[in-house]
Amino acid sequence: MYDFKEFYDVGEELSQKEDESHIRSAINRDYYALFGESRKYLVEVRKKEYLKSKLGIHTKVCDTLRYSKDITEKYIGDILYNLIEIRGFADYDWKSKDCEYFQKILPGLKEDVKKGLESLEYLKNKYNKK
Repeated sequence: MYDFKEFYDVGEELSQKEDESHIRSAINRDYYALFGESRKYLVEVRKKEYLKSKLGIHTKVCDTLRYSKDITEKYIGDILYNLIEIRGFADYDWKSKDCEYFQKILPGLKEDVKKGLESLEYLKNKYNKK
């Protein structure tokens, strides 16, 4: 089974180059690391079968976490919510955001994704013990 955390490693490699294309691509990979692991957790651990569908999946995963009663799930959902907008800028916006903007936000984004992935590991352990 695929480990989406590997996207984080790819994002780390991409972010070592300071040109805009690599930084934008790093942001994309970091987002997908957290999104993919979040979705896998929700389906496999929390048994949210409706998240196997692909239609509108990004919003569904984000909202499932953000509106959870579990505070750690909410935390991850809030990170994803922020990342959806930033990834949208990185992937689709060629006018309003430039390399300087992405360079400025990248360290905080990487830290958020790292904390989100660590939080998912905590949740997997918490719910797999039951």
